[in-house]
Amino acid sequence: MEIKPGLQQQLALELKLTPALLQNIELLQLPVLELENLIKDEIEANPLIELEDEVEETHREQKENVESVWDFVVDGGNIFVKDDSEVFDPLTIKASPVSLRDRLLKQAHLEFEKDEFEIARFIIDNLDRKGFLAIPVEEVARSLSIPVDKVESVRKKVMHFDPVGCGAVSLVECLKVQAEELGVADKFIRAIEDMETLRKNRKRFLEKTGLTEEELDEFLNILKHLDPQPGMEAETVRITPDLIVYLEGDKPIVKILKTKTFSFRVNSSYLRSADTEKLKRYLTEKYQRALNLKKAIEQRNATLKAIGEAVFSHQIDFLKRGESAIRPLSYREIAEKLSIHESTISRAVKDKFVETPFGVYPFKVFFRRSVSGTSVDVIKEAIKEIIETEDKRKPLSDSKIATMLGKRGIKIARRTVAKYREEMGIPGAFERKEK
Repeated sequence: MEIKPGLQQQLALELKLTPALLQNIELLQLPVLELENLIKDEIEANPLIELEDEVEETHREQKENVESVWDFVVDGGNIFVKDDSEVFDPLTIKASPVSLRDRLLKQAHLEFEKDEFEIARFIIDNLDRKGFLAIPVEEVARSLSIPVDKVESVRKKVMHFDPVGCGAVSLVECLKVQAEELGVADKFIRAIEDMETLRKNRKRFLEKTGLTEEELDEFLNILKHLDPQPGMEAETVRITPDLIVYLEGDKPIVKILKTKTFSFRVNSSYLRSADTEKLKRYLTEKYQRALNLKKAIEQRNATLKAIGEAVFSHQIDFLKRGESAIRPLSYREIAEKLSIHESTISRAVKDKFVETPFGVYPFKVFFRRSVSGTSVDVIKEAIKEIIETEDKRKPLSDSKIATMLGKRGIKIARRTVAKYREEMGIPGAFERKEK
């Protein structure tokens, strides 16, 4: 049988990231202050972008009967002092600086029980200025007289705190954790391990990783979004919230913080006055860029607001009682509810803060892991049920309750049983004993 070369047509679907989509992804990741700076730079570089007149903007908002963030800040009794002479600008807020240590410890307090919290605190206290663990994991284990694997378990959770990557022992580990948080494909996460090869020999890197030239460009773009020194910028930060949430009756109200530069318009009059083909091409390009930026900001705010509403509809108990009432929640649950990808949720909450009735929190705090895959509410209900059916003359100890929960597939420590029992106002075994 003779084989001859030939041409064949084939239809195929292929996903490509357009410049507009890439801009949407980039803006979604930016906290409000960084977005403010990006818009300022764009206004300076693009003659077709103009700030809207403040009087005109105020009139338009009143006409649309839109409640401003400034109105909420006053009505909600927050810390800001009202000044009617100025447009509300978060850059003027003089918040107390928050150290990297305090920022991480607050998250550790919400994540860990007492023993694990002590391990986390030891790790956090031994981070260098870049955010890396300054001493070997084995030294941490020796200092606390605990197994190395227990230290590793806590350290890996700390690395997922905000800022992501703090607690890593190497640059590769730090970047891989950040890539995982962004939902990056596994092939790119594995490629991070061979970055040194890429620095020396591009061709050898492609052979080792199996990436194509196009995928290499995508990989390099991913690296631009990772921070090799996560502790540096966060060492002392001025926290400005990206979202504000409060209860109105039993309904959570979520508002996206907007600054003065968010209110800009695209002036197309320059296009009509262009008298040369070259100038017309230049202005057309700037005009399209300005429109894309405006749409991207609107899309960012809409996505952030939708995620915030979904999260706080789930975390409504937190809005009533505070951080002790934060319920387990995963990126997947919100992604499924909103029909968007998990990586979009991860990008949206990254480096964002939420102003709540109980203070300012990293957005990630509200995605608390469950215990043994079971929500805290279900565990509490199981504990309550076991105690209600116990022999009152021989009440069950917390250890025995933990064992019984283990038989139901809920692996939980005795101290956790004691914590949940106390939260429900149920006394210990000695107090429950009836004669």
